[in-house]
Amino acid sequence: MKREHSFLLGATGAIALGLSPDYAAALAYITSEFVPFEWAILTAICITSPLLPVALVAAHIFTGMRIHWLLASFLFGLIVLFGTLASLVWVAVTFVLSLSLAHGMTLTLGLASSLFLVSSVSSADARLWFGWVPIGLAGLSGLWSLLMAGLVVLSSIVIADGKPFCVAQASGNRVTGVAAVRGFALYATEATHGLTFEFHAVLVVEGSEQKYNWSYAKHRFVETGYPTSAMEKCTPVEGFWITAGLF
Repeated sequence: MKREHSFLLGATGAIALGLSPDYAAALAYITSEFVPFEWAILTAICITSPLLPVALVAAHIFTGMRIHWLLASFLFGLIVLFGTLASLVWVAVTFVLSLSLAHGMTLTLGLASSLFLVSSVSSADARLWFGWVPIGLAGLSGLWSLLMAGLVVLSSIVIADGKPFCVAQASGNRVTGVAAVRGFALYATEATHGLTFEFHAVLVVEGSEQKYNWSYAKHRFVETGYPTSAMEKCTPVEGFWITAGLF
């Protein structure tokens, strides 16, 4: 396999693994009778977008599929425009500027650049700046999201020091799998008091009065004196991550 193909599969694979949502929960949401049809369609497009880059690249590598450069150029601009607007709307809704914007733009760049790279565009400069550079940045963002999951697991184990513990998300729901603590899956999006947000995640250790919340800035759980409802709902268990599983 060519090195460029390996790079493409690696970058798009990182996007798919690092940004894919909880599909079971998403499917339950969009099939709910209370969700408007138009909103369900939009949601379906959004939740499948992390998988499209790797699907496009795989089709290109294994079947030789290429998209005409005119169509690819048009779709590139359309995706970037729509993705940027959607990202800004998401920022306005969540108020989590850096994470929300990075999340949206990673998806946007990953999809647009992968489509551009499987096209018949022959210009080396165009392929570099509209293809290789953005797909590389999106792939790195996907890797960062996966790395955060590893750091959450490691930090909780180190702090618990063999004691039973529990990790819960801002909603108060106990984390059901390692995938739920990836960088782009963990951040809180709901305000509790004006612009004050719940912690992204909390850690409760059995027998300890000290509580912890996840810090993206420090990449670890840090001590906090601010109790939340999520902490009260979180019941420590032995082998937390073993029982939680991957998904």
